[in-house]
Amino acid sequence: MAHVNLMTDTIIANLPEEGLRSVLRSMLATDPSITKNLEQRTKVYLTTQSATPKGDLFTQDGTTPAVTPIFLAQQGRIRAMMGCGMCYESIPLLAAIVVQTKDLAISTVDSPEVQQALTAVNGDIIQALTAVQKTLVTSSGLRTLEDSEHLIISSLHQALLEGQQSLSRCGTYAFDRSLVALQASGLLSEAKHNRESEPHEEDRITISALPETVETFKLNGKSLPRLFCGLWQLSSPSWGCAPVTRIRSQFAQYASQGFTAYDMADHYGDAEIIFGNFRASCHNPEALFGATKYCIFTPTTITRQVVQANITERCQRMSASHIDLLQFHWQDYNDPQYITALQYLQEDPRVHSLGLCNFDTSHMLEIISNGTVKIATNQVQFSLIDSRPLSRMAQVCKTHHIKLLTYGTLLGGFLSEKWLDEPEPELFSSTITPSQRKYYEMILNWGSWDLFQELLHILEGIAGKHGVSLSNVATRWVLDFEFVGAVIVGTRWGISDNAEDNLRVYGLHLDEEDRQRIESVLRRSRRDVIVALLGDCGGEYR
Repeated sequence: MAHVNLMTDTIIANLPEEGLRSVLRSMLATDPSITKNLEQRTKVYLTTQSATPKGDLFTQDGTTPAVTPIFLAQQGRIRAMMGCGMCYESIPLLAAIVVQTKDLAISTVDSPEVQQALTAVNGDIIQALTAVQKTLVTSSGLRTLEDSEHLIISSLHQALLEGQQSLSRCGTYAFDRSLVALQASGLLSEAKHNRESEPHEEDRITISALPETVETFKLNGKSLPRLFCGLWQLSSPSWGCAPVTRIRSQFAQYASQGFTAYDMADHYGDAEIIFGNFRASCHNPEALFGATKYCIFTPTTITRQVVQANITERCQRMSASHIDLLQFHWQDYNDPQYITALQYLQEDPRVHSLGLCNFDTSHMLEIISNGTVKIATNQVQFSLIDSRPLSRMAQVCKTHHIKLLTYGTLLGGFLSEKWLDEPEPELFSSTITPSQRKYYEMILNWGSWDLFQELLHILEGIAGKHGVSLSNVATRWVLDFEFVGAVIVGTRWGISDNAEDNLRVYGLHLDEEDRQRIESVLRRSRRDVIVALLGDCGGEYR
């Protein structure tokens, strides 16, 4: 290791924790090549310099149980381990938490603090399982678990099963989501079911036809709502966690209000499983539309067998015989196999519609020009702050009848009344989500926090004029472009509910005065240099 000079050490020793984290994150954003070094040094620290916390994770003094400082230290260590690629090493620590909860079988019900903590651990287990599945991806397809790895997974499964038996007296099981996710993961040697307990007949619901007030667009002959529900927030406990019963209840509520299309991916934790189980439990499952993704992030040799295996996995996790819309992401444009992969995807009858995810205009045009693949959609970031699709992609979409499915339209919640007249966020505050850390950087690329506040005030004025929310105006601005099929609206499932507000975007009409007021701010931003700064759509991920 190189020498670190005295004054640099002085910065590290004296900068507040929040400042040090912010500086480190900005360094990683500026030079992503140092990420691997950060991960490696973190592994070394956790392995050689940071001891695993020892002691009780919960109070055991006969009163209402509470989490101890040991629990919080253990959870922090687990999350750091997962972040640097030590997912297998983190699982025994997660299993140890599950084991210690067995003694809390009765009293936990009376402790919201412990219930919340265990629900968060549930999310940690799901994230660890997702990380394990990523380690199985090789250039020639999926490898099997090594014996030592299988033992770790089996031990976790046994702990979850024993915990379920012990805690069944409470009526609910804190680790229900992770148990179902593990049994559906394919990581266990014997086949396991991937269904929750079958609902009683009286608990099954029938999805009603879309209300007339819901705006729709056509995809492969099917009418879909112009607001999709995003399931990205299920991928990590960073957005909060909820038990599967509460998530399922919110799915039922949203579906009854006209939210019948859902966007997920192969790496969104247990999103495919939860959606698939909910849809399969409905009297008319065909009324719900599931869009998922096949994402190739690492070097892979594309064969028909590799592609078909992924489609099979998607169908199994979604408890379905087909995929309504499969969106394809390819990380390395220098490897031209994406055309071959798309051809194999299209020839499989289980894929009813084929889309792209985070493809830029040039490569989307290349695929179209090849003439062998029919692309229905491309999922990209599009908002008042990030208007890159207007640069080149819009015209290509209109010419070739491709619809955009847009995410980031509300900037993780920044485009809302909540942030009016607020100071710049503390990026590692407990209330800030990973999405907001990402979109805050986009705001700074676009302009400044002060200019963003001007935009919020303009949007607030327009919202007041129409009797809607600021977020509705921001969403409507995107929906009004004819090449946009739907906006994907994220939800913290089982935690927050914005359905009623989101529905108000339907029927909202922005007039020319509204558009000019918005444009008066946008023209003073750096929107025209975003493409040069980040690249075309999806460029920030490559």
